[in-house]
This record gives sequence, C-alpha cells and structure tokens, in this order.
Amino acid sequence: MHVLAPLLSRKENSDEYITAITKGADKITLLQIIDRDFMNKTSTAMGEVMQFSNIMTQIKKKIGLKRKKCEEITEWGSTNKKILSIAIIQKADKVVLVEQKNEFFKELLAEFKKNKIKYELINIIKEK
Repeated sequence: MHVLAPLLSRKENSDEYITAITKGADKITLLQIIDRDFMNKTSTAMGEVMQFSNIMTQIKKKIGLKRKKCEEITEWGSTNKKILSIAIIQKADKVVLVEQKNEFFKELLAEFKKNKIKYELINIIKEK
C-alpha cells in the first residue's frame, strides 16, 4: 500500500502519526508544500521550508526504524491542489492527515470526497 503523508500541522512527527502512516504501508511519500497564501503573515518561505525540513528529517528517521520505503517531495503552490494532484499522480492508496479544525481542512476533505480519494484522519491530542 502506498501512503501519502502531507506535512501540514507541524504535529506529524508524533508517534500516533508515524504508526498510522507506516501500518500496512509498502511505500510512504512525505509531502511538503510551500503555499504562500497559507503561510502565517509573520513567516517567510525560508522559515517554513526549514521548519518542515526538520520535521521531515525526524519523520524519515522514525520510518527508517520501521524499515519502510520512504520518499520526500517538496512542492510550491496551492496546498489543496498539490495534495490532490500528487495523490493521483503517485497513485497513493490513501492520504493520512493530522486532523485540524479549520475551513481550509474542511475544503480539503470535501475535495477528497469529490475525487474519491481515500483518507485517514489522525487526532493528535498533544504536541511533542
């Protein structure tokens, strides 16, 4: 099974998320998206890239300990469109996301349903 793991919440390096993306997976694709419209007003593109690169490195180490195949992709553009297109192009069996409570996230889930893309939501109670 091929799992697409978009890094959106900065909570993806939690043990719960790592377990969810590795369970039953043959291949895991970590996806980092730099979306200028989605960034905080105070953050910069370079700051975002560095933060998510650090998280991606931590996640890759944890996945490596579970002996799973992992690749990483960094894309610039609209978050929703990039996740959808990468899921389709990479032929992901499912997308695993950390659950969020915002309008952007609701729109993303609606797009998944519309495009019949399987997804799984992971609720992370506390940050690590």
